Amino acid sequence: MKLIDRYIYAVTQYLPEGTREDVGKELRANIEDMLPEQPTEKDIIQVLEELGNPWKLANEYNPSKRYLIGPGYYENYLSVLKLVIGICAAVFVGLAVFAWAVDPSVEGDQINNLTALITDLIGAAVDGVLQGALWVTIVFVLLERSGVEPGQLPFHNKKWSPEDLPELPLHNKRKISRGETVFSMFFTIFFTALFYFKPQYIAMYVKGESGKITATPLFDLERLQSYLWIILLLAIIQLGFFIWKYISGSWNIPMAIGNAVYNAVSCILLIVMLSDHSLYNAEFFSKIDEIFTTSSPVISTWLDRSIWITVSAIIIICVWDSISAFFKCFSRSRG
Repeated sequence: MKLIDRYIYAVTQYLPEGTREDVGKELRANIEDMLPEQPTEKDIIQVLEELGNPWKLANEYNPSKRYLIGPGYYENYLSVLKLVIGICAAVFVGLAVFAWAVDPSVEGDQINNLTALITDLIGAAVDGVLQGALWVTIVFVLLERSGVEPGQLPFHNKKWSPEDLPELPLHNKRKISRGETVFSMFFTIFFTALFYFKPQYIAMYVKGESGKITATPLFDLERLQSYLWIILLLAIIQLGFFIWKYISGSWNIPMAIGNAVYNAVSCILLIVMLSDHSLYNAEFFSKIDEIFTTSSPVISTWLDRSIWITVSAIIIICVWDSISAFFKCFSRSRG
């Protein structure tokens, strides 16, 4: 009977919370009517195969009509949309506050300063909400058009079987922590927004005798432009991957493979960027020379060592993250 429980769970998780209990009872009664008095596991599998893919069956039970995002994805879409626009708004507002703190754009009385600050914060929040809504909607439209159930491999038209049923929550040993996913999502959005929209904020800040703060960017902003399109592309792919994890709720082999491939590509990009000496702003290191009165060979040696230490740390983190994902998949298989 565990297969029946898993099937009902798979169907009802795609439905609005208020209808899950009633649909679950109705579906269980229908399955029991289709089974003989003393069903074997083979009988149960045959009935479940007749009922078909839980996602498609859930769409038949769902009375709601959606236009852009279908009912199978709609509840998850709303959940992820609220989460991402909240993160984006917070990140954009945070960057606006930081910009105001290090380089106030308004001089004069406090009322004008406060008014300008509030205007900037509102504009940043709106910009964050619009950016978050845009990219989440694009990702979900692509998933919707892929024609597969949520949490499975996009654009992979494998025929459904009862073996594909998700484990019940209490038995799922490879469950993905939503807290971990949200945490990773926040940092992805933060660093993408920082690099893509405000790379000049990654800088050394020095307060002069007049009290004015001067910023010397770490990167050569013109050279950084050649990397920004790849950074944005990888961020969008990672957002889609986080959404996939968020919806699925548990690790599977295709997801672990995708995670490993993404880690490898990200690792290569970071290594290339860190090894590109023309990416760094020479004036940044000149400022360090002035502050610490060191010679340029010392700075050059420090830079090279820092790069290799950072590269080594990145490789270790990526390899560990990739391997741990496969361990989680296999732990469920043995559970």
